[in-house]
Amino acid sequence: MKRLCRTLIVIAATAAWGCAPSDSTGNPTGTGGSGATAGTTGAAGTGQAGTSGAAGTTGAGGGGGPATGSAGSTGGAGTTGAAGATAGTGGSATGVAGRGGTTGAAGRGGTTGTAGTTGAAGRGGTTGSAGTGGSAAGTTGTAGAGAGDSYVSGVTVTVSTKVTTILIVTWTQAKAADQVFLEFSFAGSSTMTSRAVAGVTGAHRDVVLGVPGSTAVTLRIVSRMAGTDYKTKDYTGTTGAVPSGMPKPTVSMYDATAASSDRWMVGAVENSPNTCTSDSCYFYSTWWIYIMDRQGRIVWYYADGSTDVMSFPQIARDGEYLFFEKRAFSTTGTPSVVKMTLDRETYSASVMVPQLSDGVDMTSDGSLLYDTEERTRPNSELRQMTRAGTITTIWKCPSTGFANCYSNVVSWDPATDTVLLSFPESNNVAQIDRKTGTLVATYGTGTGAYAFSPSPWNFVWQHYANISPSGTLLVSTHLPQYTKDSPAGPSQHAFEEFMIDRTNKRLTRVWIFGDAAADGPEWAASRGEAVRLENSNTLVNYGTGGVIREVTPAKKTVFYVKFDISSANDYFNKLVGHNFLIDDLYALNGGGPK
Repeated sequence: MKRLCRTLIVIAATAAWGCAPSDSTGNPTGTGGSGATAGTTGAAGTGQAGTSGAAGTTGAGGGGGPATGSAGSTGGAGTTGAAGATAGTGGSATGVAGRGGTTGAAGRGGTTGTAGTTGAAGRGGTTGSAGTGGSAAGTTGTAGAGAGDSYVSGVTVTVSTKVTTILIVTWTQAKAADQVFLEFSFAGSSTMTSRAVAGVTGAHRDVVLGVPGSTAVTLRIVSRMAGTDYKTKDYTGTTGAVPSGMPKPTVSMYDATAASSDRWMVGAVENSPNTCTSDSCYFYSTWWIYIMDRQGRIVWYYADGSTDVMSFPQIARDGEYLFFEKRAFSTTGTPSVVKMTLDRETYSASVMVPQLSDGVDMTSDGSLLYDTEERTRPNSELRQMTRAGTITTIWKCPSTGFANCYSNVVSWDPATDTVLLSFPESNNVAQIDRKTGTLVATYGTGTGAYAFSPSPWNFVWQHYANISPSGTLLVSTHLPQYTKDSPAGPSQHAFEEFMIDRTNKRLTRVWIFGDAAADGPEWAASRGEAVRLENSNTLVNYGTGGVIREVTPAKKTVFYVKFDISSANDYFNKLVGHNFLIDDLYALNGGGPK
């Protein structure tokens, strides 16, 4: 078989103004003041309480709370009170307390009326108090059902024409809000939300992500204003069916208590024929990029119907989208890198990458790193293409004395700004400085390679060499006593982790999975990878074996997925490419390069 590539890797203020005593009966005609003779010495000579005294007009405590005070018998919110600038000591009150007052009988111009102190909270508020400032809205309050209907109009829910598991929701924002987003759920799910955006008036579009095919969804549009969520009535939609050509995974193990909290897995799988008994049947069928939930249900997919290899989906480092290679296994045509958001509408692009051979990775500024061996043999090069299209050569393999320059991976380590190339036919891994092109280290059997501990040890037909977040080296490899042509069998392929001692040029093995019978019977004739997760678990896959496991540091399998075929030889199943876990699908739909 042709050489294989690496696998595709959120007051009540009391009015206490000093005025003449009020009429305890709250006389609404306000006759005081006109006949008084003590205007010059009256305490309320200026009468400022008439404009900002009791909360007669606004102290209703919000939209739904009943007043708890003893409002005046005929209080009319004091809007016509006429307490003048010369109100004397004998002047009667001119108004009564507004709704929500507890003891005051003073209206505008009243002298001793106090604002309500316990008025009911407004809609969405939790402890709002009535009075001059009105009710206090709660910071996480939610208005009643349907309260958001006045914010939007013209709501539509349709199935995407590009990805049937996506629902597209459109509406007109009739009334501005601080933020607006979707809230949705389906049978057996928790309530999920889309990413909040500015709730400006006008046309809006959003998508429902993370729902399996052929599933009924209930959704609402949420307008958030001043900390209160105003939700529309319920709308419904049903996702379309997943295309029949998509290989079906089976999940036989998921321990949510020990697995990563990430809810979805992104990956690639070839729809390999059901008659595979060796690795010669791979790379001739359609590849599918997919996202599945922890139950193995497909929630997103992509395939173009060709037999081009698209095996290594990754999260872009310069935007919020996916990217992956597209190349003919026969090395004909011009290879490319496909970039897209999940809805394939927010952003979609195809970048031609001349001489792209197998592996590709991306730097934080969007530059593409790739090797050329299969198309420029024997003059293999590690190259970089900037977003502007400028191509430079970083490193040339033949000049370093490596026996074979075919690499099945290009893996960039941001922490050290180095690039790893994996040469499986010579059982070597090279680490190269991206800026200088200097060979930093060789791991394996090459000249000057780091020593192994324990020893003797070696890599055999290794794939997807990568540097973990903690700086260790992870490799998927056959055990030293086997070769790439050894007959399939259990406990022959392992996923290994090494601590790198640069001072003494030594690799010390600190973890291994697959070498013991208790680790399972799977075999990776080709491909295979190990990816360290944030919770210290490791996501491993067996390439041609069609199996993906999430494994704890103690080697317990807590998630098991299999893309099976009907062949009696269970060592060969659907070929799986790169996988990774994710918990925010909207991080793959935010847009193109920044």
